[in-house]
Amino acid sequence: ILQHTYPVVPGNGYTQLRVFSGIPDCEYRFHTNLGTRDSFTLQGLDFYYTGSVATGSDGIFTLTYTVESLTEGCQELEGGTQQLYEATAHSLFLRPAHAIIKHWYEDDVQKSNRSQAFVRTLANLLATTRVVWTEEPSGSVALDLPARNHDLYELTTGLYSVQVAESTILDQVHLRAGGVYALLIGPSKDEGFVSRLLEVTPPNSMSMLWLIPQYVVMTLGEVMFSVTGLEFSYSQSPPSMKSVLQACWLLTVAFGNVIVVVVAEAKFFESQASEFFLFAGLMFVDMLIFMVIAHYYIPYDEEAATAERKRMRRRE
Repeated sequence: ILQHTYPVVPGNGYTQLRVFSGIPDCEYRFHTNLGTRDSFTLQGLDFYYTGSVATGSDGIFTLTYTVESLTEGCQELEGGTQQLYEATAHSLFLRPAHAIIKHWYEDDVQKSNRSQAFVRTLANLLATTRVVWTEEPSGSVALDLPARNHDLYELTTGLYSVQVAESTILDQVHLRAGGVYALLIGPSKDEGFVSRLLEVTPPNSMSMLWLIPQYVVMTLGEVMFSVTGLEFSYSQSPPSMKSVLQACWLLTVAFGNVIVVVVAEAKFFESQASEFFLFAGLMFVDMLIFMVIAHYYIPYDEEAATAERKRMRRRE
């Protein structure tokens, strides 16, 4: 449920490439040196994502590409080369309405750590054209940008409308928590505008409120287990060793934390869910061991032991 919404961030030795087309009604085919993904097609307002691409030993992948127009009457685009660096997501935006037709930038695919949304406006329009994001239904302006501004902005979640040159092109755009969005805008044949909202990183699929029952259960378990354990180590130890046995009980918590650190840092599993299942399995085994020990355990009666010691002293 959760893993498909995780951002795919390139690590050391890998890079990423996304290509966005802001040219409506035009189809372009890219020919590259990406190996098995060496050829792909963009149709109108479209984008392509390569996934992770291995870099060389110097941490650089030199991309070589050509662009072929498949639609008659559409502008021809030149190919070229571009260096893609490891641990970096690179993006190319095709925008013939600007002086620089091919706009390269380093992308950020990470989710907001404040449960908000990131948006980037990719407008293939005259550089001075205004693009306005308006919150609904309050009508307050969240962003007012020129078309040449392709920066990433953080917005609160909710509904928005988008206007270009005082003409509404998108109504009721729903930005969800954790999503990273790119809004493609281009000129239409009827002198208006067309647009397409793309998800670069999917929004969160689960509410943070689901953490509440988990913390409630964990807290109840900690209260019932830790307090009773301390009481047991105190009541079942002789007077001269009460502090020592209580310290030994708390030492088991330290050993548990060491196990968590070793498993997490060694990265035995690709999925964090697998780690949690391992911990749950260890706790189940531990519970069985405790059940066997408890069955054969003979409780220590401190009052009876004290009385026995007094009788021994009287005999002496």
